[in-house]
Amino acid sequence: MKLIQIPAGDGSSLPALHVPSASGRGRPLVLIQEIFGINDAMEQAAQAWAQEGFEVLCPDLFARQQPGVRLDPRVPEQFQQGISLMQGMDFGRAIQDLDAARQWFETQGRGDKVGALGYCLGGRLAVMMALSTPIAAAVSYYGVGLEDLLPAQRVDAAPCLLHIAELDGFVPPAARETILQRAALQDRMPAHVYTGCDHAFARPGGEHFDAEAAALARTRTLAFLAA
Repeated sequence: MKLIQIPAGDGSSLPALHVPSASGRGRPLVLIQEIFGINDAMEQAAQAWAQEGFEVLCPDLFARQQPGVRLDPRVPEQFQQGISLMQGMDFGRAIQDLDAARQWFETQGRGDKVGALGYCLGGRLAVMMALSTPIAAAVSYYGVGLEDLLPAQRVDAAPCLLHIAELDGFVPPAARETILQRAALQDRMPAHVYTGCDHAFARPGGEHFDAEAAALARTRTLAFLAA
């Protein structure tokens, strides 16, 4: 596991965490951060997916505002800092940076079957990649703001799996119903609601971590990306 520099679309370079697959030549996966930067939780997630046979690249999407952000969501001031960084993010630029990560795999001879997977903010960005980039498939863990992002009609998009927490405080019931209805309009956008779970249920050590739900989501994710 190491931090590397990848070419960005505007001629600059972008720091990204690179974790080779534990099995050698793994399937390429762009991992998309939460609002807390590439912190301990994202490093653990990258290592966990590498253990599942993926070669993981996790770009530092806050580097254009503040390189090397590592926030602890359990500290109120750092939680608020993460929200401020998200609010200051240029989402169009972030998608270009994520697509640069996808292209990096291609330049390394890894083929064009690159997947993307994100949590929270990253869950929203994963859906945006499915809607607007040549990503092969995307997975969204408790993405935020999807009710305003998903189109109200069928569109041409990459396959995209949605993991939704029933009790997510950032996704009220009405928003969740809109997400489910709009996902159902698409050809390849399965959505699963995790009963009794709150936001970030798959973050080990987090306040709302649910081991059973996280394991089920991981099983579904692996099957989805394998297909």
